[in-house]
Amino acid sequence: MQDVLLGVLMALLPVIAGHGGPAMDQNVLIHYLWLFVKLLGALVLITMLTYLIANYVMGPYYRLVKIGKEMTLLGTVAVAFIMLLVTDHLKISMELGCFLAGVIVSAQGPQLVEEVEPLIQPVKDFLGSLFFASIGLHVFPTFLAFELTILVTLTMAVVVCKFFTSVSVLGIILPSNAKGIKWIVSAGLAQVSEFSFVLGSRARRLGLISREVYLLILGVTTLSLLFAPVLWRATLWYLRVKPSNIK
Repeated sequence: MQDVLLGVLMALLPVIAGHGGPAMDQNVLIHYLWLFVKLLGALVLITMLTYLIANYVMGPYYRLVKIGKEMTLLGTVAVAFIMLLVTDHLKISMELGCFLAGVIVSAQGPQLVEEVEPLIQPVKDFLGSLFFASIGLHVFPTFLAFELTILVTLTMAVVVCKFFTSVSVLGIILPSNAKGIKWIVSAGLAQVSEFSFVLGSRARRLGLISREVYLLILGVTTLSLLFAPVLWRATLWYLRVKPSNIK
């Protein structure tokens, strides 16, 4: 669900920024309505294309490329890059294209997924490491030092708000004999997702937020991710649960 919402938000950002449309005139409503119609049309088109590829193309495609582990891996990565280029051409978002590529591969059945997943996992880990390392290059220690008070305040406010909101919602949803689980799940959901790096970067490029706000987003997200293991351990200690018992 988080991946789906990320794709939708990434697609909406150019519309909010007025990216890819004519210069804004007096009729602002018509301008944004036209951008929204184009976005909706692009989403419908990419959904239909995903359905056609998943049902009519991928079967013969994998029968052609499955002549070895290397070709299977290259074929799967090629699907991701093709969908990435298609969604980028439609002015939606490259991230949505990668998500749809995963949907296409998953639609081929559990047998193929079990075969492809061990092959793609090292690539995923490598690219994930590059992603977090590149984000770290944007976090300036001097900025953290000068804005430490506001960063800590914002981080604690976000973490505490997300934690107790999750506890409240899960307390309603979960059955009475599983109330202890709400604390563990809420501790895992309290930090700011790393997807905020992607959204913040895209919003910065589109001019929706300033550089200072972007750095604040990076700082709060980084601090919340660093604080997440502490909150997790504290929750397990409070419930007297061993980490090895969490499945």
